[in-house]
Amino acid sequence: MFKQFFEETKWLLIIVTTVIIILLGNVAYFVWEDGKLARENEGIPEWLWNPEVRELDVVLKGLEFKQLKENLYSLTGTVRQDDCEKIVPLLPIDKPFSVILESPGGSLFDGGCIAAHFKLRDVITVVRDTPVLDEDGNILYQPGLIPMADKNDEGEGYTICASSCSLIFLGGDLRYLIGNVFLGIHAPHTPEEVINTIGKRALESDAYRTAASLQLLLEKLGVTDPNLRLLFIQVPAASMYWLTPRDFESQPTLITLATHYKNFWGFNFENEFMDVIDSNEDRKIIMESEPPPTKPGLK
Repeated sequence: MFKQFFEETKWLLIIVTTVIIILLGNVAYFVWEDGKLARENEGIPEWLWNPEVRELDVVLKGLEFKQLKENLYSLTGTVRQDDCEKIVPLLPIDKPFSVILESPGGSLFDGGCIAAHFKLRDVITVVRDTPVLDEDGNILYQPGLIPMADKNDEGEGYTICASSCSLIFLGGDLRYLIGNVFLGIHAPHTPEEVINTIGKRALESDAYRTAASLQLLLEKLGVTDPNLRLLFIQVPAASMYWLTPRDFESQPTLITLATHYKNFWGFNFENEFMDVIDSNEDRKIIMESEPPPTKPGLK
């Protein structure tokens, strides 16, 4: 009797079993993805993703533009609303200068505004993990704005230029990444207070306009590859893509985000006069570079 029942229902059983396997597979995949996101973001303060969480002075104060030497400045802190209006009058207009950047990002409008003003000037942008000293050995700039969750007592921190700071970085004619620093890219997000005050259609329309404006800005900043520009709206706002030499071989145009790499996770390269890195010789240089170490929490 059981054999007859099985023969009559075997296709139904096969279909049900297949559906169950697919559902379990989907559940396992999403659990794994959530775990992967948690692992990648481990140790990074919550306020880096959520500007509404204000735990540190760097979030409250906004950007600080400081002169370190004659033609060397630093621009550090979270990009707050109206920071562009505050910072631009302080920028030199009649001479070339270099700016060390360190910021978790913040206001997209103000970051883009500062980037555009940088592009109008002769500016070198730098993200570095080593301090700047004066002639007497006094520290003028100390990297490590973002505290490491597991090393607070040791005074160590991540050297980060992420989110809207990456736009400011692109405003430099020459762009240096020096040492084990983190250049982070992700899509813009709409603040909660805005979401709660406008309708769905208005929100959707605003999102499209923001994405289009960002693509145009990136093109004006010199990001010529359309696929590279799309990265700035494709990476989920709740996550972050951290630039790594590991990806240069498969995505050669990523290397154009900076013009100079000096021991950037073991990678050294200069592409000052190149818009697109795609030759066999360039690929050989990239492939032979030392792979970067994996750092907990930031990948």
